[in-house]
Amino acid sequence: MNATGTGAASTEFAYGAGHIDPVAALNPGLVYELDKTDHIAFLCGLNYTSKALKLISGEAVTCSGKTLPRNLNYPSMSAKLSGSNSSFTVTFKRTVTNLGTANSTYKSKIVLNHGSKLNVKVSPSVLSMKSVKEKQSFTVTVSGSNLDPELPSSANLIWSDGTHNVRSPIVVYSDSY
Repeated sequence: MNATGTGAASTEFAYGAGHIDPVAALNPGLVYELDKTDHIAFLCGLNYTSKALKLISGEAVTCSGKTLPRNLNYPSMSAKLSGSNSSFTVTFKRTVTNLGTANSTYKSKIVLNHGSKLNVKVSPSVLSMKSVKEKQSFTVTVSGSNLDPELPSSANLIWSDGTHNVRSPIVVYSDSY
């Protein structure tokens, strides 16, 4: 990213995760949790062999079904598409856990990054958490057409309860990038 924070290369791939605020990290609001099963499903989706999975996990693993790597329950959402001239629709499935307060309501907001022509829908668009440690799932559907083969299209999903702002970057790019 250049000094002004602008420029053609200043997309989601042009910077790191940002500075850590240790005080805010103590009270994150929502978190995306992962366990061993999630990681194994992710590696299965990447076509790791049973032998490689055993070396990584320390136990015999059999992959059941095809889990798309983009459905790892991770805050960022990224999809690589074949070709840039056709229309597309990509769906991401996520689950968040409430570590904020009981009876909190998080509203989603989509912020498109410069030049992005993505259409992003979140369903449900509001998460009403009744208790701490409650889990709720949502889907993010991204559609569009004619991706720029030289530059990824990106946006941010922000869940906010008025106190916490939980940001998740969304990136869609063509295989020619």
